Amino acid sequence: MGILDREPGYVRRLAEYITSKEGCRLRMFTFDNEQEVSSHLENERLDILLVGQSMADDAMKDWKSVGQLIVLSEELHPKEADSRSVYKFQASDGLLREVMDCYAKQSGDQDVLPENGKSGEIIGVYSPVKRCGKTIFSFVLASVFAEQCKCLLISLDEFCIIDELRPKDQEKDLADVMFLYRQNSMEAFREMNVFSRLHGLEYIPPVSFPWDLRQIRTEELARLVRWAVTEGGYEKVVLDVGEGGDSPLELLDVCRQVYMPEQEDPVSQEKIHSFENYMKVSGQQQILDKIEKVSLPAVKLETKTAGAESLLWSPMEKFSRKLAGVDE
Repeated sequence: MGILDREPGYVRRLAEYITSKEGCRLRMFTFDNEQEVSSHLENERLDILLVGQSMADDAMKDWKSVGQLIVLSEELHPKEADSRSVYKFQASDGLLREVMDCYAKQSGDQDVLPENGKSGEIIGVYSPVKRCGKTIFSFVLASVFAEQCKCLLISLDEFCIIDELRPKDQEKDLADVMFLYRQNSMEAFREMNVFSRLHGLEYIPPVSFPWDLRQIRTEELARLVRWAVTEGGYEKVVLDVGEGGDSPLELLDVCRQVYMPEQEDPVSQEKIHSFENYMKVSGQQQILDKIEKVSLPAVKLETKTAGAESLLWSPMEKFSRKLAGVDE
């Protein structure tokens, strides 16, 4: 892999991060200008070349010995149609993961970059039906998983009942987590106590203001969730997908399995039918194949102080335990 950019400090830090990955099979080359790249390519091929956006001009089309040229875009949503691109100023682990995903798809080599431990599973919970118990189910299911493994819960509802479980001294939420992720400060999470804990379950407190959720792009959330199971050490991530964000349904694509709470009344069934038709027409059959519909038991949420405790010993807990295959 080669890196060409006008910011030598950025190139040095990114190269050092990549080479620090234990077991990494990448040989790194850094370049200050186009001439250095051309000289290198006279004698040796580059499988991947990362190029700063300001240097990605037409002259690079003559570089025949480059397997994949990927632009380090300075725009979160680049308009480049002819080149692959990744957002330059995201966290290094997210950037590298995107680059490796591009390379793996083209070359079929899945083992260039080792994972930090066993990769976990992302389980989504989504329903087009309102007031169906989706978020309560997400919380209880994640709590059941947390008895067996390291589990993280993320809720993307704009107004979320999980927020009532937040400790009084916890001021950080999902918006703060995304800020740190963009600043390549994932190591600061533990020190800042961003992740809250309840009965062994770790969760990211939902956003305090709906506006914050609307500012988070779907691809950013997808990268954060992938980080949790590849770099963060979580064996399970339960993703409570609400209607917030720019394209929430696209997040279902990163999930291994999706549970869809449903209700039997005609209006609810019609909503689910409309959702399924939309996914088929929009060419997202692969998401429909992951969905398992579930009929949730009725639960009565007690007071704010006793709510979480009561849910963990409710019919929902027994239902979730059976669904997850976890013994009592």
